[in-house]
Amino acid sequence: MHRTSLTSAARLCVPAALLIVTLAGCAPTAEPTTAPTTSDSAAPTEPTVEPTTPVVTETFTMPADCTEILPPANIAKFESDGVTLLAGPGGKYGDELITDPTPETVAGGISCYFGVDNEDLNALTVSYLVSAVPLDESTRAGVIADLTAQGLLQSTDERGDISFGVLGGGAGQTTANYNIIAVDSWISVISSQSGEKAFLAAVKLADAVHINTYE
Repeated sequence: MHRTSLTSAARLCVPAALLIVTLAGCAPTAEPTTAPTTSDSAAPTEPTVEPTTPVVTETFTMPADCTEILPPANIAKFESDGVTLLAGPGGKYGDELITDPTPETVAGGISCYFGVDNEDLNALTVSYLVSAVPLDESTRAGVIADLTAQGLLQSTDERGDISFGVLGGGAGQTTANYNIIAVDSWISVISSQSGEKAFLAAVKLADAVHINTYE
């Protein structure tokens, strides 16, 4: 599932290509800890039983099409900025302008192209490519292996899900992108911009997709 430029991996007739880029990174290593020692003369005590916290489980629901991939508040914000759903299932131009599938659609998901509609099919501007993919144990392992091989910076989000991302802006790393790999889903957002601001916007959009597709 090698990720190439948007115009080659999922061709849309737009002048600005959204390039998928890589960034090598290392996960931090935890410092070793030393267990405290007790005096031989200390009186034995009963072990303390910590209360257990119930595990909150969420279920991923695959969006029917791109009109349901983001919450209404995000769609409204896009519209106020002149950004609309250009392509992908449910988009204004559907799939007619997309000649090559994205890795996410190959994996069984949907990819949604949000951008500025200039009423000219040769001058559409894509701002974000937002995707959602259902995963199982076997397909999840393959996605993680592919993103790891690309050298994307790996981390863990506040939910405990694995994330992969890059700020972009460097040589061969032109755009920001962010991926969330949960137990049963893969959510990805690619920005047409690079840098920290663009990356944080991609993170927020990916979190919005997670909120909208889990219950």
